[in-house]
Amino acid sequence: MKRNELKALIKSVVTEEMMNTMQKPDHEGKMAKSELRDMVKLGAELYNMIQEGDNLDGWASAYITLASDYIHSVHQYMIEQKK
Repeated sequence: MKRNELKALIKSVVTEEMMNTMQKPDHEGKMAKSELRDMVKLGAELYNMIQEGDNLDGWASAYITLASDYIHSVHQYMIEQKK
């Protein structure tokens, strides 16, 4: 499966899950904020660990790309919900 196909599949799964959760009350805000706090802390540590010239294993780079894509998707979703 090509990278673009994988990203499209992941986005469709996330979108479907978001649509499912919109239909029932959700009490996960506290958990989400806790996880985001950990992501910010660990993200800052990783940012300082990785130098621009470093070679990362493919899986590590791919995980960072996926995490970034997920966060961008949720961010855009939240912006749209606030309108």
